[in-house]
Amino acid sequence: MSRKLHQGSGARHLGPLQHRPSARELAPGQARDARRLLGGARGAARLALGIATAALALGACSGGEARAPNPMRALDERRAIEVIRRAMAHEGAQPARGREVELTSGQKVRVDVGVQSRSYGVVYVTEEDAQALGAAIPPPNGRDEKLRIVRGGADGAIRLVLLYQQNYLYDDLVGESHERTTITAERELTRDVQDFITYARTQKFQ
Repeated sequence: MSRKLHQGSGARHLGPLQHRPSARELAPGQARDARRLLGGARGAARLALGIATAALALGACSGGEARAPNPMRALDERRAIEVIRRAMAHEGAQPARGREVELTSGQKVRVDVGVQSRSYGVVYVTEEDAQALGAAIPPPNGRDEKLRIVRGGADGAIRLVLLYQQNYLYDDLVGESHERTTITAERELTRDVQDFITYARTQKFQ
């Protein structure tokens, strides 16, 4: 087309104010062709719009590939004991060294952190502890369930709260990819210890 224009074939561009022939001014065959071209252009535009809309809807629904959950690990016993002692001190209770106590079921358990001059304490139940104790202790509590408290000593006067390691999990990833951070797990452990200390005082545990 540009070559014909340059060679003076008479073809020219129509400016915005120049007269353009209407469908009535065209010959019958030319009018039909014009209407057919216009209808085809409109149909192609509608088809392209439909395809684009469907593609956007499909992308929104798919949401990308599902990502596998991050691998989780539990707070190790040494770190957990530090958190427990700090939580007790924050509540005004003086942490005491751990000791072995015989439960009313006859099974012995290690108290990880006791309370000075009191007959109650905290047992951080690791996976190994849970397997060794078996039916001697209740199953782990869920997040929305009450903490498990067991009795020990000859007369059952010793109260021990069982904080299960499997309830304090965090993932291995760093940065913004965390689902549950170490801080989150430690805060949950701190909260449970403080709830137990408050409960022990309310119930006037000796």
